[in-house]
Amino acid sequence: MPPTTTSPFRGREQGQVKFSRGLRVSNTKRLLGNDNSRVDELLDVAKSFNATDVYIYVAPGWYDERKVELVSLISMLHAAGSRAWAVDGDVNYIDDMDVQETFMDGMKALAAFNESVAPHARFFGFQANLEPQDNPGQSGRFHNGVPESRLSTEQHTQRDMILHKWLNLITRASALMRSFEIPFGAVMPWWLHDLEGEPVTVPWGASVVDGSRTCIANLVMPLLDEFVVTTASEDPGIVVRRTRHQARYASNALLEGHAMPRILANRHELISSANHSEDSKQKESASHKAITAVEKTLSTYPAFGGTVIGDWQLAEKAETSSCNSRARDRVSPGEPSRYDREGRLHPRFHPTADSERRASDDRFDAVLHSLQMLKPRK
Repeated sequence: MPPTTTSPFRGREQGQVKFSRGLRVSNTKRLLGNDNSRVDELLDVAKSFNATDVYIYVAPGWYDERKVELVSLISMLHAAGSRAWAVDGDVNYIDDMDVQETFMDGMKALAAFNESVAPHARFFGFQANLEPQDNPGQSGRFHNGVPESRLSTEQHTQRDMILHKWLNLITRASALMRSFEIPFGAVMPWWLHDLEGEPVTVPWGASVVDGSRTCIANLVMPLLDEFVVTTASEDPGIVVRRTRHQARYASNALLEGHAMPRILANRHELISSANHSEDSKQKESASHKAITAVEKTLSTYPAFGGTVIGDWQLAEKAETSSCNSRARDRVSPGEPSRYDREGRLHPRFHPTADSERRASDDRFDAVLHSLQMLKPRK
């Protein structure tokens, strides 16, 4: 089944839209229901930014529970000329095998959803939002912001463990999405090639024997169709600087004949519903200029594919879009919550050292098997 009737990744090859422009939506729940005026607001903003793609957070259970509403939303986006991507992710997916399976089940439900609806109501692709960082208040395993040269031996081991878990999860998701012939993308932190001047690396393949290490981003890239660089900035200069390394690496590999994803720059900007105030018009104009500047500067890299902006929010009081609030959406009725009142993972759900080590060994062993399952891209 083709994922959509839309030609894959319309952009510079068509000569009409040089680069794709994406709009992120995390408070999807506010769009689902009988009030189409909210969707109209989203469509107005998407039109104003010439959005070719809209990335919509979808909890794994929604493909069944909110199917009718999703069909309506996707159909309206399709009619307006935008492709819809389903998005899911949570840092706790990396550590918790049970929740990981919920994540994988969500992708299977996406494929079943697409099979059961008309082409204009299908999701174009799936985007994973999994960044290998420690949540605020969590005990350190990745050790945010610390370059490898400053990690202790124990911290090095902890980071290697979390990175291998992360790589295995991305690998499994990639193999699954390719088996469904659905484009697969992922949100990636900008500092994978440059964390305080050093790449984030892991021992891999033959390098395990000789002690050398490989940048984790270089292992992840071939698994993806879209590599979205989260720059955590609105400043176009910073956005370019934090995207350039990934765009350069992917472009060089692409020119050497390797399969590489489209590199997208994520400009971090909170976008509210369109209105006609002078302040809103000025901000929109500034946003367009910033996006155009990013596109122009990075256009020299063949692998660069465009930008993603967001999050988009409704004009009224916005829902929280934290990863913990998204995780709460996945709790079934009657199931004890995994989170306390402040949204932190309850201590009884923290992995123990033994369980973490066993799970890491199992999933690390599964990486090579999963890599063999990947279909080569033409």
